[in-house]
Amino acid sequence: MDNASLIIGLVLTLICALPIIYIANNQAKNRKKIKEIFNSFSQGKYNFSERETHYKKIYALDKTNKGFLFIDLNKEKDRASFVDLNDVSSCKYEEITVGNDDSKITLQFKYKSEKPNSEVVLYDLKTDKLGKAYWQENEEFARKWEGTIQDSI
Repeated sequence: MDNASLIIGLVLTLICALPIIYIANNQAKNRKKIKEIFNSFSQGKYNFSERETHYKKIYALDKTNKGFLFIDLNKEKDRASFVDLNDVSSCKYEEITVGNDDSKITLQFKYKSEKPNSEVVLYDLKTDKLGKAYWQENEEFARKWEGTIQDSI
C-alpha cells in the first residue's frame, strides 16, 4: 500500500467518524443536562418514575408525591416547569390561537388556594423551527398528559 492510498483511507475514516463523535458528544451533554434538571427539581422528595420523551420535550410525573415536571430542550435556553400537584385542584388542556403564527398548546393548572393559576407552555408555534408539522402529535400528547395528571390529582 502506498502513502496516497493510506492518506485517502485516513481522510475517509475521519469524514465518517467525525459526525458520529459529534452526535455522541451532544447526546452525552443532553443526558447530563437532563440529569442536572431532574436533580434540581427532585429536592430529595420527588422521584419522577413516570417519564416520556417527545421531540426533545420530557414529561415527568411523580404520582406518589404528586409532582409534574416538563422540560423543553428545543429552545436556545432550556426551559423547565415544575408544578406541585398537592396544591392543584384541576388541570386543563388548552389551545391558544392568535393568528396563524402565534399558537400555543398549554396546560392550565388551577390551585386550591388563593394562589394565581399557572400555565405550562408545552408547544409554542412561534419558537418551533418546523412549523405546524408536529402540531397534532403535540396536541395528542398534551391531552394524554392532561388525563394522566388529572388521575394523579
